[in-house]
Amino acid sequence: MNDQRLRKLFRFNEEDLAANRRGRFSEKQLQQLENEAGKERKSARESAALLFLVAVAGMVVGIGVGSIAPSSLGRIALYGCMGALWPLVWAGKGIQILLAANRLREPQLSFVRGPIKIVHHGDLEFTLKIEGLEFDLEANPSGALMDGEVYTISYVEATREILSIE
Repeated sequence: MNDQRLRKLFRFNEEDLAANRRGRFSEKQLQQLENEAGKERKSARESAALLFLVAVAGMVVGIGVGSIAPSSLGRIALYGCMGALWPLVWAGKGIQILLAANRLREPQLSFVRGPIKIVHHGDLEFTLKIEGLEFDLEANPSGALMDGEVYTISYVEATREILSIE
């Protein structure tokens, strides 16, 4: 294991590692997580707004078409599907996105320890597996991590973002 390569690969320093060992985030990590959470919440609001518009548009179209349907069975089907079911599904998905983004407001620090397995998926895609968890890697871990070696990983529970590793 090469400590310098690990620190470069996962962008952490001694202060971050020391804070994580104590079960805390460093100030730098807290600032970074808050910035990322803010971007995610903004994106979630925009996505949810779009989904709410899709819900309303489908409902309006369903009610409009349902009102001119030639049979009462067709009218009931359009009202039920497009007037009720469609908006519930799309608005529900929008609410799910908002709730997921809000969970990032209060990140939880988690730990896992055990032997790792590095999986290569393609050109520059790697996954690190440890104790049943998977972590996507942003760069090639060769020279920094060794398959089968035991590591302790500090990560953000909600996103599985690795904060430090030793």
